[in-house]
Amino acid sequence: IFCYDLLLKKQTHEPLGSSDIIMRRVLHLFVLTATGIHGLQPVNLYPSCRNGQRHVLFSAVEDKPLDLVPAFDAYATLPTFKKGFKPPSKAQWLQSNGVGSVDPFDLVAVELTPFSDSIKELVENQHPVLSKASKHFFEKAHGKRFRPTIVMLMAKAISGTMDNQHTPEYLKQAKLGQITEMIHTASLIHDDVLDEADTRRGGQAVHKMYNNKVAVLVGDYLLARASVLLAKLENVRVVQVMASALDSLVQGEIMQIKSTPEETLQMNYYLRKSYYKTASLICDSCKSCALLGGHALDSDIGIAAEKFGYHLGLTYQIIDDILDFTVSSEDLGKPAMADVSLGLATAPVLYAAEECRDLRPLIKRRFKEEGDCEQALHLVHSTNGLERAEQLALFHAQSAVDALNSLPQSEATAALLRLTQLVVTRKS
Repeated sequence: IFCYDLLLKKQTHEPLGSSDIIMRRVLHLFVLTATGIHGLQPVNLYPSCRNGQRHVLFSAVEDKPLDLVPAFDAYATLPTFKKGFKPPSKAQWLQSNGVGSVDPFDLVAVELTPFSDSIKELVENQHPVLSKASKHFFEKAHGKRFRPTIVMLMAKAISGTMDNQHTPEYLKQAKLGQITEMIHTASLIHDDVLDEADTRRGGQAVHKMYNNKVAVLVGDYLLARASVLLAKLENVRVVQVMASALDSLVQGEIMQIKSTPEETLQMNYYLRKSYYKTASLICDSCKSCALLGGHALDSDIGIAAEKFGYHLGLTYQIIDDILDFTVSSEDLGKPAMADVSLGLATAPVLYAAEECRDLRPLIKRRFKEEGDCEQALHLVHSTNGLERAEQLALFHAQSAVDALNSLPQSEATAALLRLTQLVVTRKS
């Protein structure tokens, strides 16, 4: 029925709405699950803390343990916090063992050098507009390839050596890095259409270069190409895990669009949405990397890979939400205060609302009235909203580092630790 509806809209030139774009992703997920997968299996993924050595990325002034209570659901394991949770109040970067001098991007620079050209070849299409638009985000000038870097470093950390680039396992893990970047890019293109964003990564959004229809098709095409590459890995369990990442992206978008006024005030709702929209792809890519390396999901290595990706992904999103209030549009590569302009309450706003109840009506009405955005900006900066959001990010960053203790200690593991530091200290 939905396919027929899309066909009618195409024939009558009726514009696609946000629900149409979301449903196209849902259809794509159905196609994936139809290719030999008989439903996604819910798995309890978040383990209890294991004993062992703990790298201290952040140390509290008062030496008190963080009070974490795991809570499980079918997709992820979103931690919830008891009242009285005391996050680190001061960051102290780990400088021992040369970790501070490791550049995680340099360690995989050789493997990443042909990355853009390789992906551009993969998205080559007979239609020139589709090919050009698909390649737009894969030019070498765009970013440091954060997600593929995570996948490649995780592959090396799992193997315990930096000299594994010619092994069959690593070649598949490198393909997984490409798949992850293609899925991520497709989600950005679709999100820019939904959010009506003008810029992305310092350049024009695809729908501004062309139009909404081309942008939606480009996103669909990248997802389709990623699915083909995923099938070529010939690992059904990996396909299941990565399909669940697509499922999460759709759920996150729906949560963002369809949240009730009361839900917009809830920190747990914000964290769950952040997992679905951002952390899930990083988490599931790390899990898949472990699977391709020959490790079961319930093994120590599999659990460590998942925990690291989960917490690093949440750290990344929370820091991103902080930068929305502290960094200019030029440095961000996208409009500053974009979330508030879209009516979204993120961690700094939610923490500020706990101190200043005058902010709550603004959140509930999604900052729609004149002056709401300016008042929200003022209140976030005049309360402890930013500081408390940073503490939450530090908590997840430390949890990501703790997960690395179960991996073989190597230069790649140290690079993942350093990458976590860079996520917290980044300014763009």
